[in-house]
Amino acid sequence: MRSKSKIIISSLIIIIVLLIILIVLMFMGVIGKKENCSNRIIVQKSSVDNSQIINYYKSMISDFVGDEHEYSVVDINDDNIPELLIYTNGVIGNTIIADTSVYTYDENVGNEDENYIIYVGTITGRLDNDTIIYKMNDGTLLSVTGNMGYEKASHFSLENDWLVRKKYSVKNVEEYTKGDKEITFKTCTDASLLDEYK
Repeated sequence: MRSKSKIIISSLIIIIVLLIILIVLMFMGVIGKKENCSNRIIVQKSSVDNSQIINYYKSMISDFVGDEHEYSVVDINDDNIPELLIYTNGVIGNTIIADTSVYTYDENVGNEDENYIIYVGTITGRLDNDTIIYKMNDGTLLSVTGNMGYEKASHFSLENDWLVRKKYSVKNVEEYTKGDKEITFKTCTDASLLDEYK
């Protein structure tokens, strides 16, 4: 009888110790911690280096002839993959076109025939005295359009290969602080921005 009670007591002690260990492990986050899968999966957008991407962009801008087409190259979201911005200014019929189309490189989304270059969005506005585009230190673009003493500011971020306008504001010129780095544009027949890109 005593041996049976010793076995029961020993079993209870072992179960209590195991429960205590389990509770401690759960409290420390070792067991039962739910992980967000998106935080664990790192999608590699490119298996080539930037020089190859720049060569693809050079080939792309060579199709745009005339002074109405300008381009720039900038890494919008600081992911080490440069984006290509192509500005088109002109008239088609009765419509005035003044848009900056934005492209990036992504092997997971693009297709091989197009060298994996994909369109991600457009920023509207004339790139002259009216509109200036800035690369911000926080990994966004800022488009500022001046009009009669006021500035319309659009903040864009690059999310999942889409250019998303995050914020829009209209302020007096004196109240507005401009962005971190103005983006330079050149005609598409001058590939020097791509040649100099690091």
